Amino acid sequence: MKNNKKNSFVMGSFYELLNKDVKELNGIVISLFSVLFLVGVGFISYTLTSNSYALFGDSLTGSKIIEVEASLPSAVDTIIAKVGIDGLVEETHPATEQLGAVIDYRYTGANPNNYVSFNNELWRIIGVFPTDDGTGNIENRVKIIRNESIGDIAWDDDDINDWSTASLQQLLNSGDYYNRTGSYTSIGLTEEAKSMISDSKWYLGGVGDIDNTNYDLTSRKYYEGERGTEVYSGHSISFIGKVGLMYPSDYGYATGGGSTTSREECLAAVLYDWELYSDCFNNDWLYDSSNLQWTMVSYSYDSDKVFLINASGTALNTFAHLSIAVRPALYLSSDVMITGGTGTSSDPYILSK
Repeated sequence: MKNNKKNSFVMGSFYELLNKDVKELNGIVISLFSVLFLVGVGFISYTLTSNSYALFGDSLTGSKIIEVEASLPSAVDTIIAKVGIDGLVEETHPATEQLGAVIDYRYTGANPNNYVSFNNELWRIIGVFPTDDGTGNIENRVKIIRNESIGDIAWDDDDINDWSTASLQQLLNSGDYYNRTGSYTSIGLTEEAKSMISDSKWYLGGVGDIDNTNYDLTSRKYYEGERGTEVYSGHSISFIGKVGLMYPSDYGYATGGGSTTSREECLAAVLYDWELYSDCFNNDWLYDSSNLQWTMVSYSYDSDKVFLINASGTALNTFAHLSIAVRPALYLSSDVMITGGTGTSSDPYILSK
C-alpha cells in the first residue's frame, strides 16, 4: 500500500514536471514564431517601401525591436558598374596644369541610355569625373546636362570671356535661373534639384593659337587646355560654383565613331574639321543639328571670344555677346543615389538623396 502511494506520488510529480516543461517549451516555440513573424513583416515592409532602413517592431505598441541598415550604392558606383554597357567607356588622362592624372567614365554614341529625371525634366549623364569640391578635396561625381536648351542667351553681355564674371554664369548660379524667378519660374532649378548639387571647381583654362585657325585642337588638346592655365591676361583660371556648361572635350569624347571613321580616329581629328567626318558628329549624343551650343571654354588670345559647337558638328569660337543655345550642366553631390529607372528617355533614372 505504501509502495502504491509512493508510486502515485512519483508519477504525479513526473506528470507535473512534464506538464511544466511542455508549457515552457510551448512558450519558447510561441516566442520563436513571434520573432520570425515580426522579422518577416519587417522584411516585407522594407521590400515594399525600398527604405534604407528595415524597422522591426511590435505592431501594437510600435516599439522598435531591431534596426537593420541596408544602404543603397551611390549614383557614382551604380554608373561605374555599367562600363561596357550602353556606350559607357573608361578614359585615362595624363596630368594637366590644374589636375593630376585621372580616370573618368563617359557615355558615348548616338543615343545611349543615359537619361535621368532631374528638376522635373529630362537631363542626361555626361559621365563620372574626379571633381574638386572647391576645397581641394577631389571625389568622383556624376556630371549631367539638360537634354534641351533653356534658350538662346549671351555668354556675357559685355563681351568679356571670363566665366567667373560672365552674365550667363550669374544667371545660372545666382540669378533667375538658379532662383526659379523672372523668366525662369517654370524651368529654373527647384529646391529639390538644388539639394542634390553642391559646389564644384570648374576649370576655365582657354585654348587658342595666334592665327585663330583652331587647326590643332583635338578632343584631347581641348581637355588639356580646359584644365590648363592659359587664359587672356587677368582672367580667372577656375571658378567655384554649382552650374556651368559642357566643355568642348565633353562633346568630343561623347562620340562613338562609326563604320567609316572609328572613335579613335574621331578623337585624333581636329574638332574644327568634324564636319568632314559624319561618323563623328552623327554618333555623338551631345550634337544638336538644330542649334549652336555654348561651351565653357574661352579663346585665350582674345578677350571677347568663346568656343561653341555648331550645327555642322564642329567646334569654333565666336563673340561672347551673341545669343546662342544654353544647356546647363552640373555635378551631382556624391551622396546622390539612383533608385529607379533604366536610363531610357521613357524610363529615365530616378535620383534620390
